[in-house]
Amino acid sequence: MGMKGFLSIIVGFVFKPAFEAAEKGAKQGNPFEQFNLGLMYYKGRGTAQDYTKAVNWWRRAAEQDFAEALNNLGMMYGNGDGVAQDYVQAHKWFDLAASRHPPGRKRRNSVRDRDFLARKMTAAQITEAQRLAGEWRAAFGKREN
Repeated sequence: MGMKGFLSIIVGFVFKPAFEAAEKGAKQGNPFEQFNLGLMYYKGRGTAQDYTKAVNWWRRAAEQDFAEALNNLGMMYGNGDGVAQDYVQAHKWFDLAASRHPPGRKRRNSVRDRDFLARKMTAAQITEAQRLAGEWRAAFGKREN
């Protein structure tokens, strides 16, 4: 057995049960498991890599105010992974993540990424991103840090 065969056994032994557990919890509505399932789809751990499914699971976790999912949606829209690249949407998600993360590194990273995108955007695009973030907060937002 070569190294590739050995790695596939390890993946099946370690990642597949973790994927199945995350999938079960995600389908039950647990935002932490929804986030983890999205991460597994994003990285191809225990399943085939699928950016579209990662976005879908992160969106579900985001709707439950899970800050890391909000941030990852910003990354996906900023890069165009699993969705059409859209700086307005990316800015919105990073802005929401920054407002949900407690003070510290994660908040600073979301602000940094939002501000990086803002330098590539027009004033009208930034205004639209802020309007969309406000609409999202009204529909799904639970708290502001």
